[in-house]
Amino acid sequence: MEPRPIRYTRRMTLLSLVVMLLPSALAQAEVPPPNRLVDWAAALEADTPGTRVGMIAEASGAAPLAIDVWDGVRWVRAREVFREADARVLIADLGQPTTSARLRSKDADRVRSLDWDLFTPVPEPRSDRRVVSRSVLPTELVAAGVVSRAEWGAAATECTSTEDDWYRMAIHHTAGGQTYGGTVEGTVRVLQSYSMSGGEYCDIPYQYLVGYDGTLYEGRPYGYTSGATGGGNNDGNVAVCFLGCYDSGGCSSPDAVTEEMMDHGQELVQTLVALHDIPSDTDSIRGHRDWPGNATACPGDWLYARLDELRADLLPTWAGTFSSQTFPLAYEGAVTLVEGETATGSITLVNSGSGSWTPGVTFLAPTPRDVASPFADASWVSTTRAATVGASTATGGAGSFSFALHAPDAPGEYTLTFGLVQEGVAWFADDGGPADDLLSVRVIVTAAPIEDTDTPVEDTDTDGSVDDPDRPATDGANALSPGERVALSALGCGCAATPPAPWLVGLGVALLVARRRR
Repeated sequence: MEPRPIRYTRRMTLLSLVVMLLPSALAQAEVPPPNRLVDWAAALEADTPGTRVGMIAEASGAAPLAIDVWDGVRWVRAREVFREADARVLIADLGQPTTSARLRSKDADRVRSLDWDLFTPVPEPRSDRRVVSRSVLPTELVAAGVVSRAEWGAAATECTSTEDDWYRMAIHHTAGGQTYGGTVEGTVRVLQSYSMSGGEYCDIPYQYLVGYDGTLYEGRPYGYTSGATGGGNNDGNVAVCFLGCYDSGGCSSPDAVTEEMMDHGQELVQTLVALHDIPSDTDSIRGHRDWPGNATACPGDWLYARLDELRADLLPTWAGTFSSQTFPLAYEGAVTLVEGETATGSITLVNSGSGSWTPGVTFLAPTPRDVASPFADASWVSTTRAATVGASTATGGAGSFSFALHAPDAPGEYTLTFGLVQEGVAWFADDGGPADDLLSVRVIVTAAPIEDTDTPVEDTDTDGSVDDPDRPATDGANALSPGERVALSALGCGCAATPPAPWLVGLGVALLVARRRR
């Protein structure tokens, strides 16, 4: 996408003209001072001549600090213009422009740190008196956690030029300390004093500030023109500044980029993107150094390398993307069970949210929500929670949910659906998904076979043999096959072992014939 043109026809205020013509010295200057004193005997060196030395010192004791600045001709005593806890802002106006100055102090042993800059201030247009801003922070920014000016105790602004069409964004760092006076909030108050008293800005140049701990602050009142980017790039340009120095070569003691400041900084940037319809790309969201006319290392190489993270869409906290399942997909097949049977399987999802999944907290649950499932197995956590995730699963990882389905005593075809829930926190379908009906398993339950109760009961002898009136009884070893003939003497029926006398056989035959005749 081509960057939108800079529009001066809409509002050519005195501030716009001044910012367009600002000298490079002001465009390069960072707030608060970007240089840390490491040796009182070392000269303060600047690339361009400056007429003012601005300092932020952290020092013990209640007495004012006595710090003198040598401009090449005379010693000038710095004046203390702000103090909070151990943090102090000091200003020394030199008698002549210089690129090299020196410091001396009889209170040097009280000073724990001293950040300084040598520059020529170019005042912003400002009102004759300080006024309370009537702008109201949008609810979207309040929901993102932005601390308002009233909450952090801002002094009244002196800005007069307003802005009602934000369409681009510049990312900065202060190139100073992450904290002054021991707190991040204290740093914001020090920053405002230094900007207005030392740099002659009408207020903090930046619209929003991000602390190393992820805290977010409203800077210049919402709706007032930015004063941070320079080079004719302040019009419609939201300035988001990270408190600290994140340049490996431009700071005597660079600060590490923290995950807290990146996470909350991304939330702030993307909230502004949605609020003002700013394209979240490299044309519209740039580091300070990338805007034309700005010869600066800002926002520092360590933060600059991670700007794409700020441009990325916000991840929902609780979200999962389907990966696979061992059960047949509902539209491809079904699990067939007999009443009372059980089938086991698993469903695997990728964590596509920012929150980690935890065993015992993240569950696969049948839907509709919190309704007992007829397929609940004894191994389930409860009738409304099928399984918990198998292991802790961070963003981008795959989590598996293994569970069993127990067929009820009700034949039929069922489509079972499941959702994810972070117990006591949220259902995933209400945040990033999956939807309550996305994960599904089709089950066909068949009737159990019925036993035949009309089969005659066999009469079993005490020796285990079975009586059959049409077949001689035998033991297991001598059982007859169908059609098999054996000698009577081999049947073991209790008859004599010797054959009967011939006259007995003849008598039997005669009696049988006589009976048939009768």
